[in-house]
Amino acid sequence: MQLPLSRAISPALDWRDRCSSTNTELVARAAELPDLAVIATTDQTAGRGRLGRDWSAPPGSALAISMLVRLEAVPDPRRWGWLPLVAGVAVVRAVRSLGVEGAGLKWPNDVLVDDAHGLPRKLSGILTELAPEGVVIGAGLNLSMTHDELPVATATSLALQGVPVDGDLADRALAATLRELRAIVAQWRSAGSPAELRAIVEPELRTIGRAVRIDRPGLDPLLGTALGLDDDGRLRVRPLGEGDEIIAVAAGDVTHLRYE
Repeated sequence: MQLPLSRAISPALDWRDRCSSTNTELVARAAELPDLAVIATTDQTAGRGRLGRDWSAPPGSALAISMLVRLEAVPDPRRWGWLPLVAGVAVVRAVRSLGVEGAGLKWPNDVLVDDAHGLPRKLSGILTELAPEGVVIGAGLNLSMTHDELPVATATSLALQGVPVDGDLADRALAATLRELRAIVAQWRSAGSPAELRAIVEPELRTIGRAVRIDRPGLDPLLGTALGLDDDGRLRVRPLGEGDEIIAVAAGDVTHLRYE
């Protein structure tokens, strides 16, 4: 695939007509590749989501993107935890530039957009993984899926959100995502404090102020109200009915509840 728009943004782009997992392959090659190197495909045969879940789509219907971020310039591990969040913001900005209105981020890294009935649908997800000397940011973006092709009923695609499906949709979507990822990684690297990172992420975070249920590995579900982010990008939650105690959640599956 020629991909003129995307190659103009990322000269270190390795396009695969078919790939097992863009994240897995980029992690394996990270030691030999330059900063911001990219592997991408629209036919990923062994994709993975968060918590080891499978991620699959009919060939050609979804975009899988992985970008290597070298950590030499940002050696503080506390900053690394912000990468999934800022990557999610980049994808939110990218899909808006493609014409999808109302996109937002569910902590930590799902890109949501409301359907015609006002119900949230997942358009994209982010998975970051440590690699030799860096972090790999992986993003899956549903392109042309029909209702019948969606992996779950709560998903959506660019096509279902009204973005025209044509021969260059993959190039347009990839170029928009790469442009925003490169820009936000530069912001992440130059940020002088956690407050600067919160200022990037929190305005896009739909979770703040919501009643939530958080399913955490090895722990009981947490019910409460999401208040914001701490200095490490963890979600600050006030548990339901437990006074003023605040819990900082580092990992978990968040459900936005429909009551306050």
